[in-house]
Amino acid sequence: MRRILLIFLLALAMAAPARAGMFSRSCSDPVVFRGATVNALVLPWRVDVGAARLQAAGRQISSLAHLQLLMGMLPLGSIGAVDLVGESGAICDVDEVLTRVSRDGVEGGTLAPGQAVVVIWGRLFEQDGELFVQTYVRFARQGRAGLVPERLSLNWGGAELQAGLPMQALAFAPRRISLADLARIDAACRDALRVHDTPDAASPGAALPSSPRQGLPYWITEQRGDWLRLTPMRQGLPAGWVRARSGDDIPDWSLSRWLPELDYALGLAGWLRLQVRDGLVNQEDRGLAAFATAALARYEAAVPADQAPAAWGLAAALRGHIAWTQGDRREAAAQFAKARERLPGSAAAANLAAVSALDGVPAGPAAAQRLGQRLLGALALAPDDAMLRANLAALYRIYADKPGWSPFAPAELAERQQLLHSAR
Repeated sequence: MRRILLIFLLALAMAAPARAGMFSRSCSDPVVFRGATVNALVLPWRVDVGAARLQAAGRQISSLAHLQLLMGMLPLGSIGAVDLVGESGAICDVDEVLTRVSRDGVEGGTLAPGQAVVVIWGRLFEQDGELFVQTYVRFARQGRAGLVPERLSLNWGGAELQAGLPMQALAFAPRRISLADLARIDAACRDALRVHDTPDAASPGAALPSSPRQGLPYWITEQRGDWLRLTPMRQGLPAGWVRARSGDDIPDWSLSRWLPELDYALGLAGWLRLQVRDGLVNQEDRGLAAFATAALARYEAAVPADQAPAAWGLAAALRGHIAWTQGDRREAAAQFAKARERLPGSAAAANLAAVSALDGVPAGPAAAQRLGQRLLGALALAPDDAMLRANLAALYRIYADKPGWSPFAPAELAERQQLLHSAR
């Protein structure tokens, strides 16, 4: 069996062999498995105050999302997943959760430098007599003292230019959902949370617990193809086999039939798994890249670009980043340009497109001045963007060293440099 690492009780985590576990954890006390390259945290789909009839549905959605992400991430290897639960109806705060799993000095369960995390959550709400479900996602990697933004670098004209992703968080558009849809979700949840006596869908099965206040305290102790053997962590719970998702085959129970945003989250997990790897591109890297791009494509097949420009724009940037790291800089620049088109108001997307377009372009006055125009245009969208300001400062140093490249007179250039420096 490939190395699969899932979140479970910390007391057991550090002593356990290379097997997996599913477990719920309080939002006030989240943990991650420090041996996993990518950890997925599923927070509750919360409901409006007073909407008690939706409480169970919201909890069922988060439980099913946890199960689907767990099963969908298995091909990545070295993964972790935990289902977070609010205490006594309390709302889980994603900022507090991320702070707890990423800061130094917290006992156990904290992310190590280089490890990655994907967080997904949502809400159910009523408006004008109709029900809606909205999903959110965030992703990041751990640095030496907390989560750090993704970035790529390019040495051009003697300057080190940097660019980051357009965003590392998404709020997907609300999706209308009917009471009949909720009933189908409930039925799908019950069908999904079943274990069979043997790795055969026709064999007898038993329902797993689906309480709104209780998670899935199980080990994954064996894998046979798409089937996983579950062993309970406490007495009184059924044991047996459950079938995981395989490739593009979407089973009837899959929540992505209602929430394709889960496929997007899988794409992010695959992309993060690829970023953590170092060294030359090899066959496994290509497999990880294919996993990520296929998951993003499933989302795009379900949600048109005009309904999700931010998601499509970020997906283009992720594809561009994959191409960049694999050495296909032309394809990378083309994807970053697509991201810029999808995200006309994003300074980060504009910076990414401007920097990547320079790869392979000889340094000279025309290219330098074109870069300056693009950076200034991006800076107008976000005057406080530190990466943009650093790139512009580096370009101005090139202008100062090579006056023939500069469109500004020496006095004006010095004034611009001073303004950038004083506004830090």
